[in-house]
Amino acid sequence: MRNLSIVVFILALLNTLESLSIDLYLPAFPSMAQIFQTDIGHIQISISVFFAGFAFGQLFWGPLSDKTGRKPMLYCGLFLFIIGATAIFFTENIYVLWAMRFLQAFGGSAGIVIGRAIVIDLYDRQKSVAIFSQQSQISGIAPIVAPLLGSVFLKFWGWNSSFAFLSVMGLLTLLMVYKYVPETNSRTAVSEHTDDEKGLKHHLKTIISNKEFINSTMIGSIAFASLIIYISNAPFLFMKLHGFSSGTFSLIFGFNSLALITAAYITPKLIKKISDTKLLLAATVILLIVCGLHILIAAGNLSIALEIMMLYLSLLAIGILFPITSAHALSPFKEGRGTAAAVMGFMQLMVTFLLSGLAGFLEADSIMPMVIIRASIALFAVGFAYLSFKNKKAFV
Repeated sequence: MRNLSIVVFILALLNTLESLSIDLYLPAFPSMAQIFQTDIGHIQISISVFFAGFAFGQLFWGPLSDKTGRKPMLYCGLFLFIIGATAIFFTENIYVLWAMRFLQAFGGSAGIVIGRAIVIDLYDRQKSVAIFSQQSQISGIAPIVAPLLGSVFLKFWGWNSSFAFLSVMGLLTLLMVYKYVPETNSRTAVSEHTDDEKGLKHHLKTIISNKEFINSTMIGSIAFASLIIYISNAPFLFMKLHGFSSGTFSLIFGFNSLALITAAYITPKLIKKISDTKLLLAATVILLIVCGLHILIAAGNLSIALEIMMLYLSLLAIGILFPITSAHALSPFKEGRGTAAAVMGFMQLMVTFLLSGLAGFLEADSIMPMVIIRASIALFAVGFAYLSFKNKKAFV
């Protein structure tokens, strides 16, 4: 039991690397724009590039972990993550920044996709929801601490010190994976479907034809895209539009991030009282209502406190959706779980890449593009959740 608790913590730490890689350097955007002699929009592209790297990386690591094992691929991925973060520390060229952010994300994606597969290897669906929620409670600390920590790094050691920190975190995580995480892929080199190209096609066909997988993955993709659109626009909203300092921005960002931890804590408790499919539908409806109200608040130029509250409530709904959609999408598969996690992650991040890019393209001296896009995609989330609820036999 103690060893499994350590494993859950390390898997959460692998998730945390992703959050840290995004949130840690957000307060440095204005400074980086000056140092790289460009505008904030070009620095913001580094987030979109990061998610593109995460998307394609998961397609690479997931199937390989089914074939060669979980741990070897974790080693390789974390090594690339460390290389990318270290290279960024030394550069002041915007194109090198983009390239190394892609490499960093490509390597770091191994932790996300393989971590999900390990959870499904070890637990059934209901327990997986609880484990994913526990991981979210741990990794949810990162969005709270990271901007504050990033502000301290920026003030005392410069923008690139955040990437030195990420390199060290990557190395420490690699050592912990080596010492504590077991190899959970018992089907390595045994399954007839993990050895060849034909086997991969078999897994992909099985995965893509599964309604539960598609509905859950699309809901998770929309929720994740909504979260990242908020994150990538938060510096513009709070520092440029409302004139807050980087320190105040970090406090507000941290407060909103508490919603993710709160959601991770209450989700297992709510599932004991109502079905997970009902909770899934309710969370998407709440997300739609809150995002709709945010449009009215932004259009009326009402209190910033109301905007912060709407963002908090939307993140609460998103936090409820994450563990449920992950467990629902992956639990139907007894073989090729790494591949299933890879396809899920790829779909999530490509949707995020496209929608966050659209939000950046539409950015003006207003927050309206962000809130309109978030409300629009929330409507689609409700639709997919309704399909899941309607086909609830698929969840038995």
